[in-house]
Amino acid sequence: MTENTYYKPRLVIGDKEITKGMSGSVTFSGNSQANTCICTITDPHFQNYKLYNKELKVYLNYGADDGVPIFRGLIKEIKPNDTQTGLVAVDPRMLITGDTSELLHLTDDDNYDGYSLAGFLQKIIEEKINTKKTLIGLDCLRDTNPIVTMNNERTKEPVSIYSLIIKKLKSAVDDADIEKPLTYFIDMVDDGLKSNITFLKEKQLTETPSLYLGFSNGLISYTNNRRVPATRAVGGGADFTFSSEPRGSVSKKISGKFKDRNEARIEAISDIFLNNRETDEISLQVNKGHYIGLGSIVRLDIDEEDIKGNHRLTSKKIAFDESGVKLSMSLNKKPLILSDFISI
Repeated sequence: MTENTYYKPRLVIGDKEITKGMSGSVTFSGNSQANTCICTITDPHFQNYKLYNKELKVYLNYGADDGVPIFRGLIKEIKPNDTQTGLVAVDPRMLITGDTSELLHLTDDDNYDGYSLAGFLQKIIEEKINTKKTLIGLDCLRDTNPIVTMNNERTKEPVSIYSLIIKKLKSAVDDADIEKPLTYFIDMVDDGLKSNITFLKEKQLTETPSLYLGFSNGLISYTNNRRVPATRAVGGGADFTFSSEPRGSVSKKISGKFKDRNEARIEAISDIFLNNRETDEISLQVNKGHYIGLGSIVRLDIDEEDIKGNHRLTSKKIAFDESGVKLSMSLNKKPLILSDFISI
């Protein structure tokens, strides 16, 4: 796996610690998707344990025992055979995600008008999830800026809590600097006792990097794909074209309820600048940076001038076994939202 012997990863499932006969990976997918751990345990007796919905934690243990796991989740799938047991665990957001989770039907008589998005999320988790014990921590939950409200939010049919939150969060765009708009995403922050749900705002690329990478400083290899961003937005009576179109004109449609053409134009401008912020989709293989969070600023010190500099960490994957760990990262590219179904 790796020659770095400073890492001694281990699994803890319930109150049982596993350091041998195990391997797996933890994926931090980004774009507000739940983090997942897929692992395999070769102990033939392990499949006799009651595993479904058990808490699973992964510790990397870099040089010393970690007090906080790199991943905490609940076991969602179990696939045993005569030689090993395969497991899929998902962070606590699984409790509010998908058709099998708690569903909401918002009507004129039953709604959350007057609540902010954070206030709604806290109330619904306290009332429907954390009824007997804390399954989703709320200590890090704060409102977005601008604040998003639940006023007039209605659903035609029951929907999952998380899909509703994702939908509402799209309108939380800090466009104080309209040429450098910042969006929010949902993440989990572990405090050593529980995993806390939180809204995080993207960082400006000019902020101090959390990680510096070069071929003599943690970078093993990289690939780069440059996409062609949209340069024209049309909708609501507005038509905005970005002044710089070096790779040709690409159009996109904006939708929503706008009070006038000027509001639609402002939305079009913000949307185009969001689409043009990062056109390089960079994949890295590295041997440092395992603990930095999504949204962190990563600086690449390499010879390729086009991508040298600061980028946002949008996803990462940590593979582990008894011999160590291997880390891959994605910069700039926001992954698509995938199905809630996870298969080993």
